[in-house]
Amino acid sequence: MSRDRRPHARLGRALCRPQRLNITSVQAGAITSAYFLFYVLLQIPSGFAADRWGTRRVLLVMFSLSGIGIFGLGLFGTSFSLLLFFSALHGFGAGAYYPCSFATMLAAVPPEKRGISSGLIGMGMALGILGGMAMSGPVYEFFGSYRAPFLLLTIPTALMIALFLKKLPDVRNADSPSWKTYKRLFQDRDLWKINIATFTSLYGFWVAATWGPTFLQIERSFSLSKSGLYTGLIALTALPGGVLWGRLSDRLGRKRIALFVLPVSAAALFLLTRAATSGQIIAVLLFFGLFSNTAFSPIAVSWVGDIVSRRHPGSMGAAVGFFNGTIMSSAVVP
Repeated sequence: MSRDRRPHARLGRALCRPQRLNITSVQAGAITSAYFLFYVLLQIPSGFAADRWGTRRVLLVMFSLSGIGIFGLGLFGTSFSLLLFFSALHGFGAGAYYPCSFATMLAAVPPEKRGISSGLIGMGMALGILGGMAMSGPVYEFFGSYRAPFLLLTIPTALMIALFLKKLPDVRNADSPSWKTYKRLFQDRDLWKINIATFTSLYGFWVAATWGPTFLQIERSFSLSKSGLYTGLIALTALPGGVLWGRLSDRLGRKRIALFVLPVSAAALFLLTRAATSGQIIAVLLFFGLFSNTAFSPIAVSWVGDIVSRRHPGSMGAAVGFFNGTIMSSAVVP
């Protein structure tokens, strides 16, 4: 049977022309950086907006923009300039997600349940990394197009917008916080300590998650699908890890659990540089995921919520935006 007669080949050409895009490695890096740059830049402004206009309204508007961005990547991403634009738009919209979602949770959930609740929210990131790593390579190889994974991802994105519209509670302040309140927030040394500790943890996580597939392909001669699947194993153990450490931080204290998780995470990251065989790589990636930033973030977010509710009431959105903007800059720093 000729190539033209295969159903998936015809579908790939119909949905995803052109099938290949010749860009340099510098341009590819710019496309990724555009997403993270706008994602980071929108953290604090979206937190301000959530404090002023309500978390639900801001999240719906910005998440819709993010959906348009990912749809544009799949449908119109035929040149470097268009990929750069839609990647930036996707990051711009996505920048409001965590400030709004965590601010909603921290305002609605009692302090003794913040850790496990943060862990449950964090499961979304872990599932997204696992699913994205696992499906992107096979989908690309099946359709022969780099645009096909983006088009498929527009479906769950649209479904989530509908779910938010129907189910998401609206958390808003009676009065907007003053600039003096925000000034005290940004000068809080304890918040800076938590942010910096999480920044260092997330930097190691992004190195493993983003460079892992390339490393496995070049240094270990893995296929594209296999290298992505292996790297996605980080998220597999991060799923129970985030809930576990979050719950323990509710019971035993944030500081105590953080002092245990962070050093073990550093040791696991070091072991990744020494793993050679497939079995060793799988074992270390699973171990690293259990203690990685995705597992540690619920502790940090809950800690921020504890401090802000006591010292800076009414500024939870800005506080979470400040936190997430600081830590996600680790994805932009080379």
